[in-house]
Amino acid sequence: MRTRSSKGWGQLPRALARALAGAKINGSESRVLWAMVYKTIAFNKSSDGIPWSQLAELTGIDQWHLGRSINSLLKKGVIFSKDNVFGIQTDFSKWETPPKQVVIQEPPPDQGELPPKRGELPPKRVDSRDLSKRAYQEKGLSPSEKKKKRKA
Repeated sequence: MRTRSSKGWGQLPRALARALAGAKINGSESRVLWAMVYKTIAFNKSSDGIPWSQLAELTGIDQWHLGRSINSLLKKGVIFSKDNVFGIQTDFSKWETPPKQVVIQEPPPDQGELPPKRGELPPKRVDSRDLSKRAYQEKGLSPSEKKKKRKA
């Protein structure tokens, strides 16, 4: 049996409840949205002039950070605003679900040499380590001569 208590009662349309259940919104956006639902639909209004101080009090979000959540909800089309009069967008086709972020990496700038194709050997390169052990041995330098050469 359904009863309406004297403590207040508001009807939430089923379509709106279903749309809210599938909406992709984060935690702070959700708190702001439910505060707006409370201030509008719970009092049988389609929109209401809601001061940010009331939203901050209802949500527990600092007024400085409310703008981020409100702007995000406006961008997604979940709410509408006109001169600080907020309401829930009931035309759900206007709701936008943000696309998944895709990071496209640009190839590095041309460095002059392309990687070898499959099956081909890379170009022959000369070892740039002149002071390697093998280089000293080939030149016939003794350990003391190595030290002198390093100091010079």
